[in-house]
Amino acid sequence: MVKEGLPAGKEMDRRAFLATSTRLILAASSLYLIDEFGCGTLELPPGQNSLFMQPQTDDEKTVYAICDTILPGTASDPGGAPGANDVGTLNVIYDKFYPAVQYLPAILMLIDSAVQPTYGGGKKFYELSMAQRTDLLARIEGQLGIIDLLYKYIKAPFYVGLLNDKGLQYMGYPGPNLGYMDQDFSFYKPMSKEMTPNGNRP
Repeated sequence: MVKEGLPAGKEMDRRAFLATSTRLILAASSLYLIDEFGCGTLELPPGQNSLFMQPQTDDEKTVYAICDTILPGTASDPGGAPGANDVGTLNVIYDKFYPAVQYLPAILMLIDSAVQPTYGGGKKFYELSMAQRTDLLARIEGQLGIIDLLYKYIKAPFYVGLLNDKGLQYMGYPGPNLGYMDQDFSFYKPMSKEMTPNGNRP
C-alpha cells in the first residue's frame, strides 16, 4: 500500500502504518502529561549532586518511604521491579511548581500521629516494615482528601517517564503488548492459521 507524501519507491505496509500511528498517539498523550507534570523548577539542596533528590531530613525520609510503599521499587519489590524512587519521584513531590509540596506538612503530621498510637516507642514511619507502612497508609487514606492527590503525584513520574524511562521500559513502551512484534500484518496475508484441517477444536 503506497501512502501519499512518501518518497517514490517507498511503501508502508499495514504493520508499519499501525506501528507509526500508535507511536504518534502515544507521543501526543505523553506530551500532554509531560506538559502537566514537567514544568517544575526543583533546586536540589546543597551537597546533592545526583540527578535524583536523596532524603536527608526525617520528613524527606518519610516521604521517600511513602513513595516506596505506594509504588515499591528495586529496594523492596520482591522481583526487583523499578518503582517510584527509581524514577526520581522525590524530585517531583518537593518541586514548588506542583501543589503536593504545600500539603506535605499536614500529611506528615497525620502520618506521625497515626504511627505512635499503633507502634509507639518514638518510631518513625520510615522505620516501619513494608506491611506496617502499607496498613497505615490504607487506614489514613480517607482521613484527609489531599492524601489521594499525593498518591497520584507519587505514581505520575513512573507512568509518564518524566525524569527517566525505567517505568516506560518496565511497561513495555511503546506498547504494553509486544507479542506481535515478529508477525507480518501486511495486506493479503493471513493473520492466523487453522488449528485443525476442518477448523474445529481438537
